[in-house]
Amino acid sequence: MKIKFSKAPTSTKAIIASAVFTIVYLASASSLPPCSDTVAVLNSGACVVRQSFLHTASGWLALICLVVAVLLLALKHKDSISGRQAPAPVPVPDRASNFCATCGTRIITGDRFCQGCGAHMESQ
Repeated sequence: MKIKFSKAPTSTKAIIASAVFTIVYLASASSLPPCSDTVAVLNSGACVVRQSFLHTASGWLALICLVVAVLLLALKHKDSISGRQAPAPVPVPDRASNFCATCGTRIITGDRFCQGCGAHMESQ
């Protein structure tokens, strides 16, 4: 089994990226209270003046990836969301093949003559 990876944006890739950034966001959170919470600052003796760049950036990236995932899913299923039916698939002609009884060349159903020897196919 061969797995192919594409560079095209997909909702699955956006959801995975969102999950990774969410984990980073949660892992980089500080347990110290914000400086605006005076009671907690007095009790703990320290506060967080500003969250780290990693924490802030991963939070925003998680949100952006989640929004992108929702948009990609909506674009993928836009016909069913809007209530329209998808266009009917174009019928593909029957490509069943036979072989010429005269020369053994493979022929496609509907051909009137063999491409190898020119024999009339209806006679077979």
